[in-house]
Amino acid sequence: MYICVCKGIKESDVEDLGRAGVTCPKQLAAALGIDDEDDSCGRCLDNISDLVTIASIEHARHSTPVQV
Repeated sequence: MYICVCKGIKESDVEDLGRAGVTCPKQLAAALGIDDEDDSCGRCLDNISDLVTIASIEHARHSTPVQV
C-alpha cells in the first residue's frame, strides 16, 4: 500500500527500513527522502510517527529471538 503518493513510498519500504534497524524519525525521513524543504505535499512528514510505528513493529518482529 502506498503511504506517500508524492514520493512513491510504500508501506513495504518503511518495513524494510525497520528490519534494517531504521526506526528513528530523522533517520526514516532521511532514508525515505522526505523533509520539510522538499517539494512534496508534506503529508508523510506530518505522519512520521505512524512511519516510526510501522518501522518499529517490523524491527521488533525480526529482532526478537525465537524460543524453541
